[in-house]
Formats: sequence, C-alpha cells, structure tokens
Amino acid sequence: MVLSPTKVSSGLLLLSVLVAMQQPARAADTVSLKFKAGPVAEYYVEHEDDVTQEIVGPDGKPMNIKVRNIVGMMQTLAARGDNIEVSSTLDRLYGYTQFSEAIKSLYDTDDPDYEDASPLHKDTFAAILNMPLKWSVDAKGRASAITGADAIRKKLLDFGEANYVAKSMADDAINDGQVKAIFAETPFVLFPNRDVKPGDTWNAKRTNEYPQVGRVHVTYDCKLDRIEKSGAVVSFTGTLTKDPDEKPEKDKRLGKIDGTFTGSARFDTAMGCFVEFSMTTKAKSEVPPWWTKEPSAPLMQISSESKYKYTVVSAADRKKQKVGIGERVAAAKAKREAEEAAAMAGPVDPTTPENAPEPWLQWGGPNRDFKSNATGLANRWPKEGPTKLWERPLGDGYSAVLSDGDTLYTTYSIRDKADPLQGQEIIVALDAKTGKTRWEHKYDVPWTKDLQMEFGPGPHSTPIVVGDKLYSVGSTAKFFCLDKKTGKPVWSKDLHAEFKADLMMRGYGSSPMAYKGNIIMPVSKEKGSAIIAFDQATGSVAWKGGEFVPGYASLIAITVEGIEQIVAFTGTSVDGLDPTNGKSLWTVAHPTQWTANISTPVWCAEDNHLFISSAYGMGSRGVKLEKAGSQIAAKEVWFNPKLKIQHADAVRVGEHVYGSSGDFGPGFLACVNAKTGEFAWRQRGIAKANVVFADGKLIVLDEDGYLFLVKADPEKYRLLAKSPVLFKKTAWTVPTLVGRTLYVRDREKIVAFDLGDRKGNS
Repeated sequence: MVLSPTKVSSGLLLLSVLVAMQQPARAADTVSLKFKAGPVAEYYVEHEDDVTQEIVGPDGKPMNIKVRNIVGMMQTLAARGDNIEVSSTLDRLYGYTQFSEAIKSLYDTDDPDYEDASPLHKDTFAAILNMPLKWSVDAKGRASAITGADAIRKKLLDFGEANYVAKSMADDAINDGQVKAIFAETPFVLFPNRDVKPGDTWNAKRTNEYPQVGRVHVTYDCKLDRIEKSGAVVSFTGTLTKDPDEKPEKDKRLGKIDGTFTGSARFDTAMGCFVEFSMTTKAKSEVPPWWTKEPSAPLMQISSESKYKYTVVSAADRKKQKVGIGERVAAAKAKREAEEAAAMAGPVDPTTPENAPEPWLQWGGPNRDFKSNATGLANRWPKEGPTKLWERPLGDGYSAVLSDGDTLYTTYSIRDKADPLQGQEIIVALDAKTGKTRWEHKYDVPWTKDLQMEFGPGPHSTPIVVGDKLYSVGSTAKFFCLDKKTGKPVWSKDLHAEFKADLMMRGYGSSPMAYKGNIIMPVSKEKGSAIIAFDQATGSVAWKGGEFVPGYASLIAITVEGIEQIVAFTGTSVDGLDPTNGKSLWTVAHPTQWTANISTPVWCAEDNHLFISSAYGMGSRGVKLEKAGSQIAAKEVWFNPKLKIQHADAVRVGEHVYGSSGDFGPGFLACVNAKTGEFAWRQRGIAKANVVFADGKLIVLDEDGYLFLVKADPEKYRLLAKSPVLFKKTAWTVPTLVGRTLYVRDREKIVAFDLGDRKGNS
C-alpha cells in the first residue's frame, strides 16, 4: 500500500494553478494584483511535487519514502459575470514511489513505453486520463459548483484496495473537498487584490481538510520582491497548523501536523497570470498507522520535505507535443507486435510422445519444485489460446490446485457482504473432468481486524494429500485433517489459539509439508516453536523447534551428501534444520522489509546449490551447501539485487533458474545462472508471473491473466505461444499440470485447459 506522502500536505502535493486574468501594471513602480475575470483563455498547467519522508514502519525501524507526482491539465477559462468558470482535463499523469532504495513504482502517461513502468500506476492513470473537472471561482477566490470529481473517484475506487495508487488518489486528492482546496482555491491565496509596489507585504489564510489529519490552517506572509519588464515576483513564507478545536467524527482518528514553507511566484503581465510557482515545505506529522485498525495504537510519526513547482504554457505547444508522443507510441507498439509475431512463427522442436499423467499432490507438484514429467505438449496454440475443457466459478483465494487423478482439491473463501471480517473458508474437492463439486468442508473464519486484506483474505496456503488424507491450513491458521474421499474431519487444530501462530499481517501462507509420518510447518514467533511437526494420524505434536521469525515461504526437504534436512526460508534468513527435532544446522542471513520472504527456495541435488529470492528491498542469493565433518556448512556464493521474486515461484532447469522478477514496479521474466547469479536474459512485456516447467517448456501465467508458453532456453528468450487474457481478477496462483491438462485459477474461477498436441493446439 502507499503511505500518502504527507497526507499531511495533500494540498501542497498536488498544488494546482488556476489562471486568473489580471489588470496590467499601471507604472514601473506598481503592479495590480487584483482578481478580475477576463476573456476565454486556454492553457496547459503542469504541477510537479517531489516529497521525501521518513516514517517508522510496523517493525519499529525508520523507513524512507520518496514520491514524485506530476499532474498536467488542459484548462479553459471563461468569464461568467464576476466569476471564472474553469473546465479542466487530466492531460498528463506521472507518479513515482520509492520505498527504501530498491522498491520502486513509476509511470508516466507521456512515456507509456518506459521499460520500468509500474503496472499499478499504469492501470490507475489509464483509467482516469482525459477525464474532466469543472468548477467556478468568484472574485475572492472561493470555489464552488465542482463537478467531475465523483466520477473520477468512482473509477479509482473500482480498483479496490489492491491497487494502493488508485486508493491513495481516491482518498487524498479526488473528492469535491480536495479538488476545491487543491485545484481551485490555493493559487488565489497569494493575491492581495490591490496595487502593490516592491517591498509591500500582506497576509493571507485558508483552511483545508487533510484526510488523515483533519482541518488544517494554512497562513501566508507575502511580499512583492520586484517588478520586472514582463511582470512581477512575489515571495512568501507560511505555516501549517492543526485546528485545535476540531472534534473527530465517530470512529475516526485525527492526526497532527506542524510545518513551515517558503516559496516564490512569478506573475506574467502579458498572460495576466502567475506562470511559475515554487515552494518548499518541511513538516512533522502524526497520522493513524496503516498496518493496524486498533484505535488505541500510537500515531505514526512522519518527517517530510516537499518541493513543489508549477508552470503554465500555451495549449498550442502542449498539443503539438502530444502529437509527437502519439506517433512514437504507435511506432513502438507496431515494432513489439511484429517481434512477437515473428517469434511465434519460428521453427519449433518436434512434439514428444505422451506419457502417463503424474499426480500433483502438494505445493510445487510431485517433487515440490514446480516441475512435471509430462510430455506430448503442443508447441503452438491458436490465437484464442489452448483448448478450454471446462471452467467454473470459485471463491476468493490463492491456494493452488491439487490432483490425485480423478479429483482436484483446493481452498477458497467467501466474505460476508455486510461484515467483511466475517465469512467462511472452504476446502473443496472437484471432479477433475468436469469441475463439478464432489464435497466441501466449510468452517467459519472471522478475520482479525489487523489483517491487511487489500489483496483479499486468502486462503494463501495450498493443502497436501498424503494417502487417504488431506491436510489444509487457512489464513487464520485453522488446521484440518480431512478424509479426502468424503471431506469429513479426522482432526483439527487452531494453531493461532494454541501455538500463537504468526499471521504475518496478511494471513498464514506457508503450505504444509509431509515428512516421515509428520506434517511440518512454520508456525510461531514463540521461542522453540518456529517449526512444529504434527503427527499425521492424530495431530499431536511430534516435535517443536527453531527460534526465528517465520516467513510466508513453504518448507522443502533436501538431502546434502547423505544428511537429510529441512530448508526454512524465515522472515530474516534461510536456515537448515534437523527434520527430527527442528534443531538449527546452518543459517544465511537474508533480511527483507517487513520480514516478507515468500518465494519457495529452489534446490539442486546435483551440485548442492540453493536458490532464494525476495523483493522488498532485497534480491536473490545462491548458497552452496557442503559437508564439513559430520555437519553441513552453508556458504553464499553470489548475490543479485536486480532479481527480485516477490510472491511467485521459480524453477531450475539445468544450470539456470527461471522466474519472474518484480515488486511494486514492473515485472520481467528472467533466466539466471544458478551458480553465478548472472542473467542469461531478461524479457519485458510479461507482468509478475508464476512458472511451471514441463517437456522442455515453461508454462507462464502472469498476474494480468495471460498464459505464455516459453522455451526453456538459457541462450535467449523464445516465445512459443501466447493466449489472450484468460482471467480478470489477480491471477497469482501457480498453475497445476497433470499430464496434458493444466488447471489454472484466479480469485473468482478455475479453468481446465488441454495443452496436448491436439487439433487446434499445434
């Protein structure tokens, strides 16, 4: 989510200019700065703001945030009696957000082909670009009759909480109150409405409503510095202070603010308006923290500096510039499409013979490594994508699909429309050939108010099938053992209530692992309970161990030169543990922001190399494990900060790892040498994605709902096939491949595809 830069100074972040026609200077020693409506005029107005913040995050550590916003508007002004009616169109939107040094999100509607373009900013800005705003301003600079803000705000809110850019804009900038203060009234505060000469001073005040702070008084001390041939320059200083008399509305908390600003503005006599404006604001504020809904939680401390400027240019110059932008964008699109068509028209390998399907009984498939032994897959798909076998609705969640041949298993959730913290999680069995429900096990799951659910409530964890049992754990750490044929409970546990299972802000996420009669999972921050092994038959605790912060990542079991162990990707490190008691064998530090290590480690037994990757200010590491006496020694052999797998998987094929890199910014599919960390290739044009390997190919599902077929070739990126968009609601679940049948889901449906070399798939 975004922490709106100085929610504190929203009016300063998106400060807009309204061009007011003025009387020309009467003499060299005076200038008239009086509001007066003039004839119809059209201008392009651009506002730019750079903000640096230091806040204290949920881990108690300082976090630096940088934000840059540009809002460009085409504005037409028309005199209506003593008022000016302003018609504005959002003509350019630029947004940049940086958390720490590595997490970046950027998009510019003037440069849509920029390779680091953020999908969140892109989606938001594309939805509202060219939308209108209108208002009227009277002779005292008071705005009224505002229209258009509600329509823009609705567009932004339609994205839901998952798009923090859209939510931040909707909350902080686009509503009638904010449009009035930010876009309409603010520039007029500088006008003394009288003739002034160099050295003259005057004062001004205004009041604004800042979403997380409340009512704030803004005061200005202004001075006419000098009169120039083309106009005049005004300088000013001022303060921001919270209204001490404001009372909060019910269930709403008010923040605090204390700030100062300095700036100057240049008035152009010929244009009759201020054509340049710049100011620097320094403020300290306290606002409700974003990571908890607890009303008694301490306010979040923010120190910020904002540098703002706006410029005014002729509408003709801007229109000419946009013609050039349009031509460049069209040429780039045509080039991309031609390259993609050429790639998919190239030669392919012969189709391999089909083999028997292999069950997919756990997270990551047969060997927990996202690889299938399936052969006989088509090398080409028709333009409408692979052949669809069936589809059916399914509730929210990211749990992957399991298959024991005839039956599929997964989990989903349904939220109460009246109370989003109430609902049910459902463990479901489906007929593999039709998708029809065979059984469901439902249980009530009130979500805690502190869970961050802007990306949905889950479940996040994938069940596991062991023999005739199915083991599943939900977002609030309710753990079930079910009979896989009937769905009837064999035993259950509430891991949060019994062991203080860590829900890690977004809900429990690790998928259970079976090991020699036990089900093993990361569980708690409590000393000695980081990892717990439960007896498969009874649910009793077989052993507890580990003293670290659990991560979201799922465990894997490996053998290093005859020594068996568990690999745990914790909140701050990757650790080797004794699988019989949880005792630590080795550790390699890998700290990330918010202890968010999510992607499952990738192991290669042939060369004893372990691959781990995270976003959130980190990157990827290669770790070599070697026997040292009776112990195992772990040594970091490389680190690549540019490969950042956020919450997707990765697969190793030969000496290379394939995965999708990206955090809050753009994603790219990458191939990296597992022993050196060096990129073999990187490919833009695919959003953050999950990958499955089979038959020499990568099956890639990106979060936007597109399915790709890519040759697993370390020499170069080789696109074999691409589907049109298949899903519309955040496709973050890794696909499941059983023989030639691919099972894919998003947050609202599940679909089965035939990937075999059939008629149409060739």
